[in-house]
Amino acid sequence: MHRQTIAGFAALMACVFCGCATYQPEPLNPAEVARQFESRALANLGLCAYLKTNAAAKPSACPPPDWNLETLTLAGFYFSPDMAVAGAQVRTADAEIVTAGARPNPVVGLGPQYDLRSSPSFAPWAIGTFSLDLPIETAGKRGYRIAQAERLADAARLAAGETAWTVRSRIRAALLHYLLDARRSGLAAQEQDALALTSALVAARVKAGEVAQPNLDLTLSSLQNARVRGAEAQARVPADRHALAAAIGLPVEAFAGAKLVWTALASPPDEHSLTPAMVQRLALLNRIDLRRALAQYAASDEALKLEIAKQYPDLHLAGGYSWEGGENIFELGPSLALPIFNQNQGPIAVAQARRKEIAAQFLALQAGIIAEARTALINYRGALAALDAARSAANYQRRRYAQAARAAAAGESDAITLAAIRLQDLTAQQTLLRAVTGAQNALGTLEDSMQRPLDRDHAGSFTFPPPADSEVNPSEH
Repeated sequence: MHRQTIAGFAALMACVFCGCATYQPEPLNPAEVARQFESRALANLGLCAYLKTNAAAKPSACPPPDWNLETLTLAGFYFSPDMAVAGAQVRTADAEIVTAGARPNPVVGLGPQYDLRSSPSFAPWAIGTFSLDLPIETAGKRGYRIAQAERLADAARLAAGETAWTVRSRIRAALLHYLLDARRSGLAAQEQDALALTSALVAARVKAGEVAQPNLDLTLSSLQNARVRGAEAQARVPADRHALAAAIGLPVEAFAGAKLVWTALASPPDEHSLTPAMVQRLALLNRIDLRRALAQYAASDEALKLEIAKQYPDLHLAGGYSWEGGENIFELGPSLALPIFNQNQGPIAVAQARRKEIAAQFLALQAGIIAEARTALINYRGALAALDAARSAANYQRRRYAQAARAAAAGESDAITLAAIRLQDLTAQQTLLRAVTGAQNALGTLEDSMQRPLDRDHAGSFTFPPPADSEVNPSEH
């Protein structure tokens, strides 16, 4: 009987441990990680497949000939380290659901006995007691744990959506700055050419005695100032390119030969479809942080249910076997903790207070979102009005310069007058570019207040990308 009992216990232990997980080392090698980053490119085959799956306008080539806000955003989703962190956090939250659903393991015990009798025919060691404790959760505690973990996993997925919006917002701002500074640099170069021509014409008149030297000094001073502005704008262009690469998660060399475009840069959406009521509704429907707060509130509600259920003790089915004096003795006795000194009042009170705290945070967030969206809409409308005025002035100066050019060609005007009107035209174009900058910045703020794209070049729904370098192990073996 003793041998059978020992063999059975050994078989039970072997069965228990045969399915255990084993440790697999995955050391990080900084040099290898750096090499992976430097090897990233827009021609990555995984990125091309991701673009074909998620882009509204499917690219015809890999990489696409033009990169707009939508495709750059998707590249950011694919390469951004922030997205990788968000994805890892989602997987951790999903693993917590498995943990929450685990049932308590039974407890077994084996207590040997030693007999001090000196009879040589009697074995001193014997099986003393074999015990088994089978815990049984009551009051639906396991279901509440699973529901709480599921709601927290929902919140983690929404947090990943917030991260995606943050990545998109950074890419939008970086692309906007790059394209606008490139245009500023181009306008500054044209202004320098116009002022250089004006200076040469004025210098000729000074030499002929037709105008005074101060007129030439003023023109030369304007030329020097234009050169300074041009150098400043030109210096910002490579910095903007680096900022855009960093926002996407790429080395700047990945943009070599890439054409960056924004078709609607100078034509942001008009305000007619953006009423205050509509903006408020879109903000309340689309704000991911608001939906995440709702998921967190649902998790706190499940946590309260769990703490209330813990008032009821779990049942323990305890059994045992012992061999004594040549007799087999079996025992069976259920047990439970008596809720005499406390009925889990403290954790219940904490869970109730936590649920009220999250509800208050939700209401505060909602009120802040409404105010933020309305303020952003007011600012955007003002920026659009300034843009309309600047566009009207630029169109007027363009027509005026065209008329002056025709007059100069017909001999009805001199070159210096044409050069002066050309400078006025360039000044109007620079003013228009500043107005475009203001409108696009205000549009970005309005989009952030709703966490919803409003322009045409944007990514709609998207699948969560795989790790950008999943085909390469981050460690050396």
